[in-house]
Amino acid sequence: MKKLLITLATILLIAGCQPKSNQVLPGSKQLDQVKAIQISDFKNLGSLNENFKKNFSSEEKLKVFKKALESARRNDKSIKKYDYDMKLNFTNGEDKALHIAKNKENEIVLKYIGDSNATYVVDHENSRELIKLIY
Repeated sequence: MKKLLITLATILLIAGCQPKSNQVLPGSKQLDQVKAIQISDFKNLGSLNENFKKNFSSEEKLKVFKKALESARRNDKSIKKYDYDMKLNFTNGEDKALHIAKNKENEIVLKYIGDSNATYVVDHENSRELIKLIY
């Protein structure tokens, strides 16, 4: 019985320590409902700058954003300063807001505004396409 408990505890410990890189960006399942995306300069961590400089609503450009967000995986990269804020506007009237940064590897790093320290990294190909649009 003691060996069984030790084995179970070891399995749980190993499972709990697995990297979180497989986790997708929360809300990525509803990206087909995004009708517009707005971008503003980053001001403060945890708050959305609503002085938007860029607006994207064409299907072609929204497709670039959607592919990038769908490819994002949790990576908990440490970002000292973000570059932009992004607001996703949904057809049902809801919205979500994220901070955006480009790291030294030219990857886009995303963090939901008001969320914990969880960050999500967009894969290289989709980061490159997104950088063309917003940087």
